[in-house]
Amino acid sequence: FVHQLIGEDLENGAFKVIIEAREAGKAVGIFDKEGEIKHDEVDNIIAGVKDTNCLMWEAPLKNQQQALIFRMGINVNLGNIPPDEVLALEALRQGVRGDTLKKAYLEGKK
Repeated sequence: FVHQLIGEDLENGAFKVIIEAREAGKAVGIFDKEGEIKHDEVDNIIAGVKDTNCLMWEAPLKNQQQALIFRMGINVNLGNIPPDEVLALEALRQGVRGDTLKKAYLEGKK
């Protein structure tokens, strides 16, 4: 159902479709009450779009940002990022934070 709405929004001229998470990022949309990703929900959304670049994933919590980066790559469209955490998010994307440094290092050795 969600991917049908996304498709309709895009057909009607939307540039991006926001996957809502509110400010708390818990018990809403793709996040459970602890703020963890509901992977089946994400799978359902992704299955219904041709290009995930049309999606803007709200991810106000660091663990959510990290999980979406690991899942969809460093260029995943993230929104609802607290302004004082933008630089930390970019460091996470570039693999220069402890959370992603190991993954970036191991991928570089391939």
